[in-house]
Amino acid sequence: MAASSCALRILAVLLLCVPLSATQLHAEESAPKAQDIKPSPPQTTPKSPELKNPEPAPPELKQEPKTKELTNDPGSSASNTPVRSLILTVKLALLADPRTASCTIEVNTKGPEVVLSGKVSSEAEKLASAEIARQVEGVKSVVNKLEVVPELHQTNVHKRDQVITEYVRERFKKSATLDAAHFDIKTENGVVELSGKTRFQVIVLEAAEAARQVPGVTTVKTHAVRIEGTE
Repeated sequence: MAASSCALRILAVLLLCVPLSATQLHAEESAPKAQDIKPSPPQTTPKSPELKNPEPAPPELKQEPKTKELTNDPGSSASNTPVRSLILTVKLALLADPRTASCTIEVNTKGPEVVLSGKVSSEAEKLASAEIARQVEGVKSVVNKLEVVPELHQTNVHKRDQVITEYVRERFKKSATLDAAHFDIKTENGVVELSGKTRFQVIVLEAAEAARQVPGVTTVKTHAVRIEGTE
């Protein structure tokens, strides 16, 4: 009995060992060999597709050339030297003097010599023209070729009166009070006459004082201005 029990135990141990060996063999066969494992190729990042119409680069800003400074000399862009003319200086002097302001006088030069030509209405105007030109800086001598035509006197006086009237009218426009008064203005031989109406006498005084300040005005008459109220 003891021998049979020992045999049964040995048989049971053998039966348990057989499945374990089969399992190990199957695992070894199924495991891949080191030489059979092939390295996987390195992954590469796909390139982004190129844009067919790329946006153009912004244009470069070009620096604008500096504007040349303006000078008084039209023939030079760098010189600041003032340009003067003896002829123009004499003409400006003749226009600035009330004795010759209404005269049409031609001015020419031969070096420092000034030549006056044209027509004036009186001998006084002729002498005054030469005197004014002679006082201009740079003038050495004056050749007076002006012709005296007495008939021009009335024409010159009429032109002077027209200029005075326009100057008085422009001066009145600078004052809101005088501009609203709408005074009529008439000039004869340097005498300004105002007409119209207003409620306040002080406005008449303001108008007379403003007209008196205009060059060439000798007298201001206001007797034609009526002082009256509104209805």
